[in-house]
Amino acid sequence: MKHLVAFVCVLLVALLLLTAEILATQIEYVSPKQMGTESSLVVRGKVVDVRSFWNEGHTKILTETVVNVDEAYKGQAVPSVRILQLGGVVGTLRMHVHGALSWRSGEEVLLFLEPLETGQHRVSGFSQGKFMIERDPVTGEPFIRRPALEGAEVLGAPSRDKDPLISQTTKLPLDDFVKEALGRQ
Repeated sequence: MKHLVAFVCVLLVALLLLTAEILATQIEYVSPKQMGTESSLVVRGKVVDVRSFWNEGHTKILTETVVNVDEAYKGQAVPSVRILQLGGVVGTLRMHVHGALSWRSGEEVLLFLEPLETGQHRVSGFSQGKFMIERDPVTGEPFIRRPALEGAEVLGAPSRDKDPLISQTTKLPLDDFVKEALGRQ
């Protein structure tokens, strides 16, 4: 009997580990230069509103994030953009999408965006086109940092020494990063 209980416990642990692997979202790596080329809009701004809601058919929960634009590096300058993504929380129900971005009101971000037919946008490269902006406490100089893509496996990503943006701890000067991503000198 002890052996049967031990076997069942080991089997349950193995199934849990396998399930965690299955639930991971796989995302094809997109370089900042590729996002700079393919994105129709590249902006810097602040998140001012985040809301989740049901789609019309009440089959999916979506999250819309509004970002007030401070600067447009590519595309037409607009006062704000609305970003739509799958997943969110409505009431007591949560629809979780592995690798989806989290948003905080007040956070400053650099975004690579693609238009949707609804007039909203989506983040390029699934979630890879969002970079958080942090400011040096003394000089105020802006740096970018890539947020963690929780539950996502990025396929084809270069090693950390070839692309420091793979690491969520690397901070790069905003202007230098934008120039490189958009192929400007």
